Amino acid sequence: MSMPRILVVDDSANIRRLLSHNLGKHFDVSVAAGASQAFETLEKGAFPDLIVVDVAMPGMDGFSFVERIRKTPGLKNVPVIMLTARDKSGDKERGLRAGADDYITKPFSMDDLAERIRSLLDL
Repeated sequence: MSMPRILVVDDSANIRRLLSHNLGKHFDVSVAAGASQAFETLEKGAFPDLIVVDVAMPGMDGFSFVERIRKTPGLKNVPVIMLTARDKSGDKERGLRAGADDYITKPFSMDDLAERIRSLLDL
């Protein structure tokens, strides 16, 4: 049985490495440095089972990224977790309205993130 595929979209190389290393123990993790790189990967038909995306990224932010995912055939039902340092009033609600399935603020627990991923994949 193959491991679930997770796409991590974050402009921080440190976060990409951290998530790839830790989540890679349980999932098949690929990374993208931003929305445009993520869409290049997705356009090749390499659809993940779940996406973890940052909010504050250059170019297209995470909110717009999720809105676009929700309008893309083949991706609109893929679970999305927003993982971000943004926790101003209304940010979480905006992320959920955009179509995210979960919204986690940094700092975060790697174990908590892994459990939330498993929970969404079980749905």
